[in-house]
Amino acid sequence: MAGGVRTSGITPSVEVLKSTIDNRFVRFLLRRLTSKCKKDGKSRLGVALELFSGARERGCFTCSHVALPIVRWAMGRGGSAFGVSGEDMKNRFKDPYWCTGLIDVIKGIAKYGIKKPFVPGAPFLIVWDYTNACNLRCKHCYASAGKPLHNELSGEEALRVADELADAGVTAVAFSGGEPLMRKDIFKTIKRLRDNGVYPAVASNGTLITKEVAKKLANCGVGFVQISLDGANSSTHDSFRGIPGAYEETLLGIKNCVENDLFVEASTTATKLNYMEIPRIADLCEELGVDWYMVYNFVPTGRGQFIVENDLTPEEREDLLKTLWKRLLNGGKMQYLSTAPQFARVALQNENGSEKRIIPGHFYNPVLADQLQNLGDFIGGCGAGRMYAGLEPDGMLKPCVFLPLELGNLRKQRLEEIWDTHPILQTLRDRNQLKGNCRNCQYREMCGGCRARAYGYFGDITAPDPGCINNIGVYEKIVEKEKEINI
Repeated sequence: MAGGVRTSGITPSVEVLKSTIDNRFVRFLLRRLTSKCKKDGKSRLGVALELFSGARERGCFTCSHVALPIVRWAMGRGGSAFGVSGEDMKNRFKDPYWCTGLIDVIKGIAKYGIKKPFVPGAPFLIVWDYTNACNLRCKHCYASAGKPLHNELSGEEALRVADELADAGVTAVAFSGGEPLMRKDIFKTIKRLRDNGVYPAVASNGTLITKEVAKKLANCGVGFVQISLDGANSSTHDSFRGIPGAYEETLLGIKNCVENDLFVEASTTATKLNYMEIPRIADLCEELGVDWYMVYNFVPTGRGQFIVENDLTPEEREDLLKTLWKRLLNGGKMQYLSTAPQFARVALQNENGSEKRIIPGHFYNPVLADQLQNLGDFIGGCGAGRMYAGLEPDGMLKPCVFLPLELGNLRKQRLEEIWDTHPILQTLRDRNQLKGNCRNCQYREMCGGCRARAYGYFGDITAPDPGCINNIGVYEKIVEKEKEINI
């Protein structure tokens, strides 16, 4: 990095991984390790990790005498490359969710190799719209939620799908909707996922989270609750949510989650109607004890197809991301995130010269030091159909909940079959297929533009993201076209 411009090349740590792992023989071995052991009931790698960490005492001969030595060797190499002690590695992998995540990474390397951008063996995250039913009428809802669909998965079907997600190696599932808490069987499905080593989360409007519901979420193993907060006052929030009184109920839901020691992320969809309030919303979240604050990109889909007149201009989005970045650098207990992939580029262009570099991403803000800094090229950027996927109430899989392209239905097809072969997913994972400035941008590996926004505006998942400061000309053409239509 020189003068705020990223230099090309692979970091030494990634070179170590590529030379060690990314060859035909080792990838064949990794595929065997990630296969299921019939005797121990889990993948051989999962059993070996449990033996390594001390979470399990015994395994079959192959898991104990073949898989375990390989894991010990790999942990030694990985710990050396990433500067982590052996004891720290053992402690980390006592957590079943860490095991699930690592297995997913290894499966991705076995299937696809180490490439930019990185593709895990299964989605790290599935956002499961558990029902289309909702008690609010949000004007920007991507699902146009309200009434339940006539063909939503039954409770038994939902449990079967939960088992399949776990078997495929999905690391985390976030229940959304609609309002997921409208379905009372959700707690059984959450428990099934947790028992299978999948990290469960809930994305809610917060209005149904009473003290009792918050306690029930904590008791059934939910590790993360995201609650939507679209204004710093009732006037703004309730106008978004379509129901008077939603603001006070949402604040109460946040407080109930915080009081029950749930990890809470508040989220705001940024539009012209509320983006000037976002600093005040963030202040409110800090006062409430929120852990993370997420600013969502507005995507013109579902009920949110009120496009130019309410979407941020590229300049407004740039200023907002700079504001979030400054607040993130100022420290404090609350983290700031955004689904706008340009957030990573803004961070790199406005860094403060620290030896450690924060590379903002959709899931979290990793702090990467020294040789690890260019890992952002592998894990960063739009993750639609690559790091995560959306699942509709009827079992239909999509690349992202904001990207209404049907990939296949889990009632009829296996997740791994869709994930490994669907041509739409292949396109989303290939940054060489991007068009315009998104293809030529020096930050395309870190960013790549929002593919859902490209599709929402142009019907093309490879088109430039019109919300980026580097695509102002594209945005201006959209504005002119919209004016012609209105005339």
